[in-house]
Amino acid sequence: MWQQPKTDWQASDFFNIQDYNRIKGNLNEIRAMALKLWPDFEFEDMGQDKTYQDYGFYADEINRFEDNLEHICTGTYPFEIGVKQTYSENQPFIGWEELNRIESACLKIYLNIRSGIDSRPTLEMTLGGDVNTWL
Repeated sequence: MWQQPKTDWQASDFFNIQDYNRIKGNLNEIRAMALKLWPDFEFEDMGQDKTYQDYGFYADEINRFEDNLEHICTGTYPFEIGVKQTYSENQPFIGWEELNRIESACLKIYLNIRSGIDSRPTLEMTLGGDVNTWL
């Protein structure tokens, strides 16, 4: 289910499990929506939601966010989402500027795909109708 992304990250903000789960969930939602308009495309499993019992965040998890944003753009439309970053263990963690870029990209892609879904033409009648009405 889509959750409003945080697009006003500041240097003083802390990244927590709700933020992680929101970004992961939004990427999953964008992919599900995209599959209504485009054929299946590569997408990496991001696992279960984090809980307070989980120990921190890992570089490969954040890299999957980056990879899946790229996969969505490759599989749908080449949205301008900024420069993909790659994180490594024991190196600086994702910063607020990158969190703003990722969440803003999610919002941009979501709104565009949502618009495409909402503007698809539909028939105002049911084809085939009720078979009993022919008797």
